[in-house]
Amino acid sequence: MITALLLFGALSVEAQDNEYNLDQDYGIAADGTVFLDSDDAEVNIIASDRFDVNVNVYHRVDVDGIEWGSDGEFKMIVKQRDGDLYVEEAERNNNSFRIGSIDREYRITIRIPRGVSLDVKGDDGTYEISDVGGAISMVADDSDIRVKNATGEDFSFKVDDGAIRMDKGQGKLSVTLDDGEFRVDNGQFNEIDATGDDAELYFATRLLETGKYYFDIDDGDLELNILDGGGRIDIAHDDTDINAIGEFSKISDEEERTVYDLKGGGASVEIKSDDGDIVLRNNE
Repeated sequence: MITALLLFGALSVEAQDNEYNLDQDYGIAADGTVFLDSDDAEVNIIASDRFDVNVNVYHRVDVDGIEWGSDGEFKMIVKQRDGDLYVEEAERNNNSFRIGSIDREYRITIRIPRGVSLDVKGDDGTYEISDVGGAISMVADDSDIRVKNATGEDFSFKVDDGAIRMDKGQGKLSVTLDDGEFRVDNGQFNEIDATGDDAELYFATRLLETGKYYFDIDDGDLELNILDGGGRIDIAHDDTDINAIGEFSKISDEEERTVYDLKGGGASVEIKSDDGDIVLRNNE
């Protein structure tokens, strides 16, 4: 019994505070890209009229309990290459076991020039992105993403079990969503390619004259609010409820296909839906 107690005391860990801080400026090309790869972080990316990139990282782990082994020291690697900037976590050995209280704080703030693009990969994080004028590409699992005042022309999101919110957008939008939510307001996209599996999708956008818009929904719901413009809306459906609110003219109504016409433009809208609900709105 005494030996066991001594061993327990030897393995007990008082409140350990392991901190990492980085605050550094880096050069980047005017049309460069920032590549970010991180997990379980609170990420804030802000664009402004600056010429370099500021990377600020704070990581802290507090352990109060019992710990065997070690995860290794946390470190962020930042590299400049061909006018781009790469920011990623260093690989660590995952060979620790803990019992007790663990408190972790992980924040990343990146300030970039307005015209720079983003290529982000992450898992279990939150992202606040504002005023970016370049392209935005994101691949993330179990993450919440908010994009505000983006002025670029190319957006790509691949998210599993997450939520994405955009307050506006234009140009080309690609969305692949599995078990999550996507919402965009005040859009002026000329091309949308959206795929959702067990997803909730909401698009409020203007339809441009030569625009092409494609939606493929499986076991999910789609709401398309057409703010301006018009065209033909061709819906292939199976076990789907369709509700059209506004000045839509139904020109075909078959068992597995329904076609609407909306005056005001020549856009092409194609929707495929299996086991879900579709709501079409006009000027609402």
